[in-house]
Parts: sequence; structure tokens; C-alpha cells
Amino acid sequence: MVKHPATTTMIFILTFCFADGVRAVFAGGYAIPPQTAKSESMGGAAVAGVDDPSAVYVNPAALTQVDGNQILGGLTYVNTISSIKNSGATSRNIHDDDFLPNLFANYHIPNTQLSVGLGTYAPFGLATSYKPDAFTRYAAVRSELRTIFVTPTVAWEPLPYLSIGGGISFVHASGTLSRAIFFGPFGDGKLRITDTDNAYGYKVAFLVKPNDQIRFGLTYTSHVDINFKSADVKFADAPGAGGLSSSSKASGIHLPLPPVINVGAHWQIDPSWGIELQYDYARWSKFEHLKASFSSPLPGLGGAVPIGGFLIPQNWKNSSSLRFGTAYKLTKDFELRGGVGLDETPIPPSTLGPAIPGADYLTLTAGAGYNWERIKIDIGYMAVFYKTRSVNNNVLETGGDRNALPFPGVSAKDKYKTFQNLVGLHAAYRF
Repeated sequence: MVKHPATTTMIFILTFCFADGVRAVFAGGYAIPPQTAKSESMGGAAVAGVDDPSAVYVNPAALTQVDGNQILGGLTYVNTISSIKNSGATSRNIHDDDFLPNLFANYHIPNTQLSVGLGTYAPFGLATSYKPDAFTRYAAVRSELRTIFVTPTVAWEPLPYLSIGGGISFVHASGTLSRAIFFGPFGDGKLRITDTDNAYGYKVAFLVKPNDQIRFGLTYTSHVDINFKSADVKFADAPGAGGLSSSSKASGIHLPLPPVINVGAHWQIDPSWGIELQYDYARWSKFEHLKASFSSPLPGLGGAVPIGGFLIPQNWKNSSSLRFGTAYKLTKDFELRGGVGLDETPIPPSTLGPAIPGADYLTLTAGAGYNWERIKIDIGYMAVFYKTRSVNNNVLETGGDRNALPFPGVSAKDKYKTFQNLVGLHAAYRF
């Protein structure tokens, strides 16, 4: 039974681990589907078969299936290799590495059919950086989104074959956007915008078990509207126009975190071998544009051309993902896992840029798990192969802003290449 000191310790750890927020990497848009080493090693397929406290994130209804009361925590190391080529020149994303921690816990309420859970995790995030003198600077120098989700959940098993669950998420987000602005022979201006916001979302989930071998899972995660209403704006004018610095406030910056539906089936073929198939659908079409209005226009180009804000079309589309995972027990305590995933990018060629250089991608995964009395250790690896994209838009020339003065030096086809390594390590303790 979970005692009060353990609960207090968990809350302290949650606060400590996530006090600075979590920045992550671009995958499907700026989503990061797998959250644990086990899920990573099975291609992200877990909505029906999840059997640990990460059900808080994957499928809250499955909390009723977790063995005992547990705390699960760990982190994933993310290595990103990304570049953009244009006219023989190459600009590389120099933000190569990230560590993504998370923590989950569950508790079965005695003498009831209720189970509760708590988790903190980062299902959305972004971090890209380019050298300030690279040809990509008019579209992006530094782009960062950090999110923290803290989600209490509850699950109810009214029938032996049915569980229902849900939760409410508190979401803290912070964002940074910096880029250069082309002012012709006067040189470059520099723009930097930062802000934070708090928001809320929710989850609803179902788990159906026709028999001991088959489970069906369904999770709906609501959209979350991140609104940066009073962002700090720092601007440095072009050197040839005096290079004066100024500041302002920006409002109207809306960044949607899309609603997502996950549906899957898990088949336990025999006591040693199980497989899972999962389909995900994300409504990214809510991200139509990125815009901002400055409370006082910035005195761009020596004060002669005031800058009142920006409007950058995005026009993202809804996207789908298909995931498959398998696990095989070599012994009672040692399990091998593998998986594959196919993910569709929501970013159309017309608005693809260096801030979020997304593409359709193939994921190959592997991992293992080991049980030792009350302790369980999981390790997982993901290799993410992004499709090379060649586009011919004006994002590098104007930053995507139709009102910007175009930089004429890079009018050619842009080639985007990305590869990622993810290594996850998690440990669980059962009370």
C-alpha cells in the first residue's frame, strides 16, 4: 500500500525533474509519441497492451490492469542529425542532443474497482538551432517549444471485460523564436521572442478484454491551445541603420497541440509471445498560421519601416501513424522486444522550413526488459529514418512571411535530411 511519504517524495521528484521544462525534437509535427523505453522498443504500439503506470499517458483505462502499485521513471536520450542544403551550401541543426525525463505512478484503491494514476511527461516539444550567419537565418536561428504535462487519472472496471478511464492535464509551455530579418544593403536585423503559458486538456480512454488473450484499446486526447499573450520581444536594427535595440510585447501567438485518437489491438499469442498493432490520428489542421502583433511597432531599418508583427502561413494537414510491436519472453524474467512504425508528416511542402524540418518517417525499434523481484528495468532503442524532402518554396528567402523583404541569395530547391537515434532507460518499483 502506498504511504504518504512515498506520495510526498513523488511530488517532490516531479517538481525537481521538470522545473525547467522539457524541450524535445521534431517528429510528427512537434509530437513525441513514445514516452517509455518499453513503448519505444515496440514501435510506440502500446494503447491496448500497456501494463505499467505509463498507462496514465497511453491509455488511462489500462491502469486497472497494472500489477500492484508502482512508480515508473526514466529518461530518453535523443540524438538528432539534421541538415538543409541549398545551392551547394549546407546548414546544420547544431542542437544535436536532448534528454527527456518522465515519471508515472499508479495505485489500486482497496475494496473497489477503481485505480488512480499520476504522471508528468512531455508529449510535445521542439528544439532546433542554426548558426546565426547560416543561410537559414531568415527562417530560423533558434526555435524552441518546451512542454510539461502533469496528469492525474482515474480508471474504473465495472465489468471483467471493460475498463473506462480518463484524466485532466495541466500543461505548462514555454517558447522561443529567434531569426534574422533581411534589410538589403543595410545588413540584418535580429528578432527574438519568448513567453510562457499554462493551459489544460483531458483524456478519455477505454479498454475491452473479450478474453485473456485479446485486448482492444482506445484513447482520445483533447487539443490544448497554447496562447502566448504577452511575449517579450527583443529587436536589434540592421548595423547599417544604426544597430539600435528596442523591445516590445507580442500578443496573438497561438500554438495548437492537436487532438489525437489512438486505437489498437493486443494479442497474447501464448504466455511468452505477444503482438500489438496501433493506429494514431492527429488533427494538425488546426495549425493554420503563426502570427503575432506587437504592442508597439518595432523601428525596423532605422525607424523608416516599422514592424507591427508577422503572419507566417503553416496550413498543416491531419496525419496518420501505424505502429507494430512484439515482445517475447526468453525466460520468466527476461523479455526481448521489437517494432516498426510509419508516420506521416503534417507539414506541406509549401510551408516546410528549418524551424521544424519534418518529413514522413520510418521507425525501427528494439529493446529488452528484466524483472528482479519488485524491480523492473527496461531499455529501448529507436532509429528514425526521415524521408529526404526537396521543396521549392520561399521560406528560406522570406521566413515564410509574405510581407517580408525577400533575400535573393538562395532561390533554389531546398533539400532537408534528418535522422534520429533515441535510447530510453526506465525503471519501475512495485510496492
